[in-house]
Amino acid sequence: MMKKSKAQTALVYAALIVFVAAALIAMFGYIQQKVQGVYKQSGDTIGEGEVLN
Repeated sequence: MMKKSKAQTALVYAALIVFVAAALIAMFGYIQQKVQGVYKQSGDTIGEGEVLN
């Protein structure tokens, strides 16, 4: 079994951090869209779909 160098270990950890950060950003965008949809639906229900200008 080959021993990993410190640089290789650091690269693996950096890749893991990037992957986790990308997943969190994607989840945040998805959740934000869902929350905005719920607020829009609630607003449409309260206003009965009318748009006031």
